[in-house]
Amino acid sequence: MDNMENIEENYKKLDINREETIRQFDGMYVDFYLEDDMFEVEGQFFTIDGQLYIEVHDAVMHILEMAGKELKVGQIGDVFTATRPDGKRFYMEINRVYYLMENPKPDEFKEKYDKYGISEFFLKLTDVMVRYRPEEKTWQITKNKINMYYVGDTVEYDSIEELCSENADIMEGTWQAVIYEAYEEESDFTEWR
Repeated sequence: MDNMENIEENYKKLDINREETIRQFDGMYVDFYLEDDMFEVEGQFFTIDGQLYIEVHDAVMHILEMAGKELKVGQIGDVFTATRPDGKRFYMEINRVYYLMENPKPDEFKEKYDKYGISEFFLKLTDVMVRYRPEEKTWQITKNKINMYYVGDTVEYDSIEELCSENADIMEGTWQAVIYEAYEEESDFTEWR
């Protein structure tokens, strides 16, 4: 199974017990929620003996205190769990899994698509989304998003070079090259997939 098929399979249903998923996610970054809390937690996957764990990197203070620094990831049916080393278990929702890209150049966007089939890129700090549409061979940018909800104007370009050049003032920062997203928003974005 190639990377594009892996991504499409993960979009259908994320199974973190699959050996392929564990291998693919090892070292990748993840945004998730614990229990019913509205505050997102950021971390990075790692594995020990074929088991996925998350090293917690960032969250609001009370969530950092609750989560601790390390969580063992589990899955029971369609429900995800995160367990601290002391045995305290939480329900968890994995929001998105991604590679980080620091101040990416146009070639880096293309490389992520060519190598991994990734066509969705998110600049979380300023809520900007860049999307490649392979059917039309066009690149789109939507500004002013709120946690991936589409509320801004979308502009389409023939090339990523043109998109980056025309939007140079907002392209710097740490981008997420999104390999898995928990759900699709009801918006123009759903037509792009």
